[in-house]
Amino acid sequence: MRTVILWVLLISIAAFLIQCAGTKQLTQDEYEQLSPQEKITYLEKYTKKNSTDIQSKKKLYKEYLDLNMVEKALGVMEDIIRQDPYQADVQFEYGEIMIKRGETIPAYRAFRDALKSPGGTSYSTGVSRYLGGKYTVQQITSGPADEAFPVFSSDGSKLLYQTNENGNWDITERNLNTGETRMVVNTPAAEELPCLSTDGQKLLYTSNADDRRPIDDKYKVREVYLLDLKNGITKNLTESVADDWLPRFSHNDELITFVTERGDLRSVPYTDKHSDVFRMESDGDFHTQLTNDEANNGGATFGADDSHIYFHSNKNGSYDIFVMKADGALPMILIENPNSNEVNPFVSADSQYITFFSDQTGSYEIYRARIDGSEIERLTMSPAKNTNPVFSPDGKFIAYHSDQNGNYDIFLINLQSTSEPTAQELIRQLDALLGS
Repeated sequence: MRTVILWVLLISIAAFLIQCAGTKQLTQDEYEQLSPQEKITYLEKYTKKNSTDIQSKKKLYKEYLDLNMVEKALGVMEDIIRQDPYQADVQFEYGEIMIKRGETIPAYRAFRDALKSPGGTSYSTGVSRYLGGKYTVQQITSGPADEAFPVFSSDGSKLLYQTNENGNWDITERNLNTGETRMVVNTPAAEELPCLSTDGQKLLYTSNADDRRPIDDKYKVREVYLLDLKNGITKNLTESVADDWLPRFSHNDELITFVTERGDLRSVPYTDKHSDVFRMESDGDFHTQLTNDEANNGGATFGADDSHIYFHSNKNGSYDIFVMKADGALPMILIENPNSNEVNPFVSADSQYITFFSDQTGSYEIYRARIDGSEIERLTMSPAKNTNPVFSPDGKFIAYHSDQNGNYDIFLINLQSTSEPTAQELIRQLDALLGS
């Protein structure tokens, strides 16, 4: 009996000593043998006993992120930052997570603190990707009239866009080399949303010419028209009582996508109607509905090889970017952010990139991402509506419209001309965004 009591006493003393000494620190080899959950359990215990060990805390939050335990990871990151605000790597990664969550103010603070930290200048490139301003932007139009929805000619030498310089929307063409402009479509009706065929022989656009109701133009329904530029013959391709808009050719000019409300038969105001993506042949035959959700689906555009269609939808709450097969099959989400809207995708001709606009920073800005939705990069930075980007055929430019000067004008982003901002320039930019 005395022996048993002695063993119990010895075990108790040993347990007490182990507890006082803290969790045993594993070697790297021992650590790597653990499962992800075992690693987290070990690190949780170890960092609790060794609260000043920042490196172990870094391991812990990274393990949390690997298991998508974002809230847990953020808690540890915030603990590290409180302990040492000059951990540039933690500040930058924290900022990235905040950006993805649409929480720009804490993101900007984290980016600024990262840049101010020792060695923080190495994060300048990463921070500038989220702030924009890296590429040269050229203003193309500057008149008092609104110009919007630009598209390139197939050789990239011209831009077509809608303008209201005559009091209603018409289609204008601008030669980018000479600056000369000419009206392509000019009638008393509203002509909008031009799209030129790859062979340059046909022009798609919308018009409300067939809606002869005595009401304001903005309430009239639009239909899709095709203008043969060789013979000047115009044809209405949709002839429906619904609003049809944003027509776009496939790259082989055989198919056209467009957006319409004809699938929503509810008796509700037109502003409450759902929209869907449709497809038709280039002569207007065989209208096929590709989406069918109680949502707003739009912004449809063909991928580079015409096998897929990219579009936006708010069926999950906010607007996200989706991709589906050209027949509407297998729709998949590509870019999503529950706290912002990503709208109007457009794919580069080499199928490497996708551009779109988003309000994730509070104002609408132009973004570019890899075709799989990764490496999202902000391209513009202004407290304005920068929207509806399109790639040039060679992928070197993005055209878009913006009201940054008071009315809508056309701008070009030169993706070949970069000017990497310094850390100090980025800090000043972040100070301005934070109002400090």
